[in-house]
Amino acid sequence: MRTLLPVFLAAAGLCGCAAPLDAPLSPAFGQAVATMQAQVIPVAVSDLPPESSAARSVAAIGRYEKGEVKRLETQATSVIGGYATTTTGSPGK
Repeated sequence: MRTLLPVFLAAAGLCGCAAPLDAPLSPAFGQAVATMQAQVIPVAVSDLPPESSAARSVAAIGRYEKGEVKRLETQATSVIGGYATTTTGSPGK
């Protein structure tokens, strides 16, 4: 009995290695990483300067220097309880 016990233990230990190492992984393996990557918005990288309008920029700088800055228009985005919530501009305009 004492001589057969190590043989049985060795046989039981080798049974755990029945799956080959190059077996295909589970279909869900890496799904968490793929889901997270799908949620990330890729940032466009460019060496070009951002698009802008030089004429509008010069006009805005001129108004700022003269103290004639345009006020932002109040825009309602939703109505909650009869009151409009604003996102831009000054409330109570």
